[in-house]
Amino acid sequence: MGRYRIITLSSSLTGSRYVGRRFPVRADNPLGLDKKTAALVAQAEAEEQEAAKSWPEPPPSQLADHPELRGERYQEAEDYWEFDFPDRALPVYEEVLAAHEAVLPADDTATLQLRQRVAEAYLAVGRPVAALALLTQTQAHLRRVLGPTHPDTRRARDGMTNARSQLGLSRDEAKALAAELAKLERTLGPDHPKALRTACALSSALLINSVVRALEVLQETLDRAERALGADHPDTSHVREELIRTCELAEYRGKPDDVRAAARARERAQGPDAPETLTALCNLARLLASSRRRRRRGEAVELLRDTLERCERTLRPDDPLTADVRRQLEELS
Repeated sequence: MGRYRIITLSSSLTGSRYVGRRFPVRADNPLGLDKKTAALVAQAEAEEQEAAKSWPEPPPSQLADHPELRGERYQEAEDYWEFDFPDRALPVYEEVLAAHEAVLPADDTATLQLRQRVAEAYLAVGRPVAALALLTQTQAHLRRVLGPTHPDTRRARDGMTNARSQLGLSRDEAKALAAELAKLERTLGPDHPKALRTACALSSALLINSVVRALEVLQETLDRAERALGADHPDTSHVREELIRTCELAEYRGKPDDVRAAARARERAQGPDAPETLTALCNLARLLASSRRRRRRGEAVELLRDTLERCERTLRPDDPLTADVRRQLEELS
């Protein structure tokens, strides 16, 4: 039991009467919590402080070189937001964000914080699909720049949860994102940044029902992102990272069609002769070879021959992967 103080009222007729209890307030326990709760709060605060030590030092923002970005229009949006007018704040925030993205990197902390505010405004005006697409992209950048436990990263993750709760079931999420993407491609074009991030978010929603379709969407999105933004743009890198992450999921599931689609996707994302691609092809051949179907075993042999040729061309002769591919081919031949 925690420590507490009995509160009474005096009465000339009944004497002291019990009203309630209040935990004593001390300097080390300003909220007057009971001993058990205070210990849990102290532990959480200690863990937060310890986690803060692992946060990477973010690169310095370039905002100081562009003071005009936080001028009258930015302050106007902030005033609307502070006084609870999100519908008025949103278009001004979007205008200010476009100005930021024109001169600052997409993963600059100032850009990311403003993207997060725009996403929060989307949620406030009842646009969870737009919020989810923007927060998915922003959370990935924040995780890389600030770390997974940073308050800004957790805030973006919480915003994603809020958006998904507004959308309902996962199949409703996929339908809503597909409808939003179709509208954006029709009005802004398939290469617009809003369409690209919505397509990337759609791929995540498709994973539950079809990994192959999710990989197809991501490959198409990567093609458009490289064309519109450039191969080295942070938002393009995010699409590429999502494609590789989905490949890893497909390979973990171990279904032949998923693994085959993942191997093709790795050729697109990492190159046909990259070690990761060659490993994926080797694993696909092993999976096909374990099938009882003669056609799939023949497919495995052809795949191993092609993979061995690539390995011998790009890797050292004594590389373990080359030796593994050669051994598998000898066993099947």
